[in-house]
Amino acid sequence: MKLIYGFLIGVIVVAVAFLAFNIGKGRGSTKETSFAISPTPKTVSLTPTPADVTKKVTGGGILSFPKYEITVPAGWIEKKESENKDSEKVIVTKNDYQISITQGGFGGAACLYPGEADIEGPSARYDNFKEITTLSDDSLRRSWTGQEMASKGFGICHKSQYGWQAPTLYGHIAFITPISKTKFMLDEMDNILASLKII
Repeated sequence: MKLIYGFLIGVIVVAVAFLAFNIGKGRGSTKETSFAISPTPKTVSLTPTPADVTKKVTGGGILSFPKYEITVPAGWIEKKESENKDSEKVIVTKNDYQISITQGGFGGAACLYPGEADIEGPSARYDNFKEITTLSDDSLRRSWTGQEMASKGFGICHKSQYGWQAPTLYGHIAFITPISKTKFMLDEMDNILASLKII
């Protein structure tokens, strides 16, 4: 009986020693592994967000109108239409918002604002405007009657030696907006207009 007890005690001692050795070895290897692995430096490259991406759209040079470029943000789609060699329409759109610049043969009209007398000949009268200066230092006015956010349309007029008139130096510019418009989108359209530059 003593022999059996001695044998069992010996087995337990060996088992405990074996477990203690393996646990200690496991802890040691964890420490070694943690010191052996060093973090790999990562190169982070920043890609521009869609709002930061812009593109140049060029057009013009039709009849007496100059060649020009505008800068449009991401999300705007461009296209050109031309009925013949003496006409061109550059159109940029984003959802229901559109700016078009048409060059060709057409007549003009004076743009009249509050306090200005009526004149003989073609004219358009507006109650309000937002003045915009282009990159080529031309003065334009986005003009409307009534409340800006409720306005059904905007006229774009250009200041010349004869006063405010349409079409502009760049051609006939049309701003088309949905009935329910946002200030953010109107500001974005104004910025596109301000980017006009003769090239």
